[in-house]
Amino acid sequence: MTSQQQLQEELERLREDYNQLERNFDSMSEGYQESLLLYDRLEETCRELEETNRKLDIARQKAEESSRMKSHFIQQISHEIRTPLNILSGFTQVVTSPDMELDEDTKASINQQILENTDRITRLVNKMLELSDASSKTVIERNDQTTALQIAAEAVEASDIATAPHLNFNMHIAKEAENIVITTDRQSAVRALTLILGNARKFTKEAEAHARHDITEEKKQATLLIDTTDHAVRFIIEDNGIGIPAHEADHIFEEFVQLNPYYDGTGIGLTVARSLARRLGGDIVLDTTYTPATRFVMTLPI
Repeated sequence: MTSQQQLQEELERLREDYNQLERNFDSMSEGYQESLLLYDRLEETCRELEETNRKLDIARQKAEESSRMKSHFIQQISHEIRTPLNILSGFTQVVTSPDMELDEDTKASINQQILENTDRITRLVNKMLELSDASSKTVIERNDQTTALQIAAEAVEASDIATAPHLNFNMHIAKEAENIVITTDRQSAVRALTLILGNARKFTKEAEAHARHDITEEKKQATLLIDTTDHAVRFIIEDNGIGIPAHEADHIFEEFVQLNPYYDGTGIGLTVARSLARRLGGDIVLDTTYTPATRFVMTLPI
């Protein structure tokens, strides 16, 4: 074999080795690309797991908070019921004692306190019944023909907001809303608006724990505005009380939420109010654009 032939064979071997290396490189490149894709998928899975864990942690915290607030609610209701029951028990023993002689003024006083404490127990029981109904999704039948003014008038009376000594209350109704007829469940609509007005009445007054009885303060303001949109009536409740932070706009509608622990209450009023409004086809929202203090907007379909 000549030197030229040997050189030719050597070149062929080198060319084949090069081609093999090229094929190996291509294979390695494909494997590298697959590894990158796998890494990206693993990284995305890790992010999804982290997000899932974060949501689970938030859900766990909410569940623990809900459990704590439910326990507090039960303790509070138990305490509030126990007090009037003890009063009623004491008065029952007095009036049924065979040797007890009471003058007419004392009898009248006892009778009044029995009525007041019986009514107090009834209100507490109604609160518990409302709570059991607050999470219901059942649509409330709308069979009543009524007006926005009638709903407002009944809610104002039921909430006692117009007679609150610490508050100047005003109500305004737009001309186009004066005679408009609403098809709704009047009792539920009135109850929802009563709860929102009661909220304004409560939180425009200083908490009992901080009350300064020796100082005469300027009266707070609350207003109920009634107007209409294309398909709904709006009840707008504004007050300049303690206010609600914008980031709590949804949280305040959850069961048992009380942003200020110094105010009495069970933390279910707003929950019940929004549940009723939504089951009537409307809604209640906190208007976070209202900066003076607090504005709730309750809508009911026409």
